[in-house]
Amino acid sequence: MIIGTQVTLLPFDEKYLAAVHAWINNPGVRVGTGSEGPVSDVEHRRWYERLMQDRTQRSFIIGSGKGQDAEPAGLIGLKHMCSRSRTAECYLYIGLQSDRRKGLGAEATVMLLRHGFEILGLNKIYLHVISSNEPALRLYRKLGFVQDGRARQHLFVGGQFVDMCQFSMLAPEFACRYGLHASGGC
Repeated sequence: MIIGTQVTLLPFDEKYLAAVHAWINNPGVRVGTGSEGPVSDVEHRRWYERLMQDRTQRSFIIGSGKGQDAEPAGLIGLKHMCSRSRTAECYLYIGLQSDRRKGLGAEATVMLLRHGFEILGLNKIYLHVISSNEPALRLYRKLGFVQDGRARQHLFVGGQFVDMCQFSMLAPEFACRYGLHASGGC
């Protein structure tokens, strides 16, 4: 458990499976993530079991509040972790519309970045955002991510091809912006 000011990153235990399943079957979440749906109970269970076995992933429930009593609000994690290049891809979504635009995603992202850079020893954390997802684009720019590029017509979402933007942050950039306990100066 990683406790912040208004967010707690909770282990993604089975007790949260039903909430995550409902979130990913929410069309508003799927549009923002580019995922297809709906997802059946069986597919969801298989995904969770693969996730728990995959050593290149770390997933957390974003809890609104402090400690064990935090209410589940979203999912955040790192995937495609590569020990040789010390990179990983970040993903995030807030499950319910009522929990969005409250700063939960921003705080959870900074907490995850700190975990990735300080605890896991990553050098670069990157992410992908659908080009039409303006709230996510604003969030990641505000947090200090740098846009690396744009993949044109990369996904087919809602009956049309959409571009995908890639952003990244390096450990020294995080250290300069947020302070990294094991770093030197900027």
